[in-house]
Amino acid sequence: MTIRHGRRAPAALVVALFAAACGGGAPATTSTTAPPAASSASPADGLRPVTLPDLTRVDASVQQQMVEREGAIKATLARPGATNAEKAAAFGGLAVLLHAAEYYEAAEPAYLNAQELAPDDARWPHLLHYLHKSRGAPDKAIADLTRVLELAPDDVPALIWLGRLYLDQGQADKAEPLFERAQRNAPGTVAALLGLGQSALARKDYKQAVTVLEEALRVNPAATSLHSPLAMAYRGLGDTARASSHLRQWRNTEVLVADPVRLELDLSLQSGLSFELRGVRALEARDFKAAEGFFREGVKLTDGRTMLGRSLRHKLGTALFFLGDLPGAVAQFRDTVRLAPATGRDETAAKAHYSLGVLMASAGLGSQAIEHLTSAAAYNPNYVEALQALADALRRQGRVADSMKRYQEALQVNPRSAEARVGYGMALVRLRKYREARTWFEETLATRPDVLDAKQALARLLAAAPDEQVRDGARGLGLVQQIMSAAPDRTTALWETFAMALAETGDFTQAASAQRDVLAAVAKAGSAGDVRRVTRNLRLYEQRRPCREPWADDDPAHAPGPPIDPALRAVLRADRS
Repeated sequence: MTIRHGRRAPAALVVALFAAACGGGAPATTSTTAPPAASSASPADGLRPVTLPDLTRVDASVQQQMVEREGAIKATLARPGATNAEKAAAFGGLAVLLHAAEYYEAAEPAYLNAQELAPDDARWPHLLHYLHKSRGAPDKAIADLTRVLELAPDDVPALIWLGRLYLDQGQADKAEPLFERAQRNAPGTVAALLGLGQSALARKDYKQAVTVLEEALRVNPAATSLHSPLAMAYRGLGDTARASSHLRQWRNTEVLVADPVRLELDLSLQSGLSFELRGVRALEARDFKAAEGFFREGVKLTDGRTMLGRSLRHKLGTALFFLGDLPGAVAQFRDTVRLAPATGRDETAAKAHYSLGVLMASAGLGSQAIEHLTSAAAYNPNYVEALQALADALRRQGRVADSMKRYQEALQVNPRSAEARVGYGMALVRLRKYREARTWFEETLATRPDVLDAKQALARLLAAAPDEQVRDGARGLGLVQQIMSAAPDRTTALWETFAMALAETGDFTQAASAQRDVLAAVAKAGSAGDVRRVTRNLRLYEQRRPCREPWADDDPAHAPGPPIDPALRAVLRADRS
């Protein structure tokens, strides 16, 4: 038996800030620099003319890059003795920039010239396939990748991309051998295993689909999108229980393909947007020093009054936080909100206020946390995490009725939010509306039986509510035992609920024994307030009396949010002064 004492892990702060930083990039800013006049490189030798488009929508730094690359084409073509490989590199260099900036029509002739000049270089058809997919031309993309594999038969990314295109066309018979080759060349590649699983599903070979998809999930348990095809495979086998379990775990995430050619394309532009992309990749790889460098370069290039400029500053603050530079992080977050418009929707201002709000809540600065989280919700009324954090902060400050409104707003945005549903129910408990709370948790479990916090809250109400019409000790004990069978890592809160249910069913000896285990765990953790609360209930059980207070007023359940860090409070107070 393992009893774990503690509230939400300190990692909650890290997760919150990381999620705010990596939740998508900002749109590109419109340049205020006058664009260069449209021009073209008109090559000889029957090659296609390449014309620069109107560049007003990209940064001045990107405009300069494109003009320089166009000049390189002209210089290479004019130089006697220039090789075809050199000419291909010149055309391809401009094509990559145009492609990355989404000037697809202008990029295509430059790519085609590069491909004709260097027909044995697999990079150009590989890049062309990306362009043709973006332009909605899958047949051309298939032809491009077929050419890549003629030149490089063992190219794993090309095998996977071509397999996915065939799957999209409903041609699993052509896709499956490509995924098999990719898996042989790079065993354990999750994208290849996913392709094999999808191909097996298309053939209705559900057993094979389960085998390869379960293997993919073992390789990368974080690839939550795998749960959807797994659910389909188990449903095909008639195992509805496992199908439902996997469907509950599904999240709409991408199974990435490690493709150096795609990386070259993504990182080609010397622009604020490109540096943001590089920084986000570094954040996801936990290379926080590199992320800081990329974001700083982006900040240099981008006006802070633009959405992208503020997004870069917010992400720079996040990188600094992970590097341990809390004052620097707070300064960037404050700079982001200072540069934001006073009103209206603004994603970056919402995220910066959210980051500041989470930091303030973690420092125990409740009023300031509420102020920032209220601003986050104002800048983005659909920001579920901000609404949830605001509701928790209000409840922690004793503003229970206000918190309920915010929980309801979060549920309007995401009716399946487990955190908001549990928070709302606990607010009813705090107001001692036990009958309403019981009904609320029962309704929650009817639609979300996987929400263990709701199940535990209902069990505690059934075991210890002062209203006899709410209590049902036997049912409460059954719920606790269900949770324990599914969760070997048992918290002190769950063990307290177990003791309450035992006492309500008349087993005071076992209840006291369980409560002593809880007392030992909280005493070891050095939590004096928890020791006093746990001791009160132990005395009841020793006197053969049940508990009639499911949560004491000083129970941590009534103070939701991240654990308070006194050292963080000192830093934030110093920063504010």
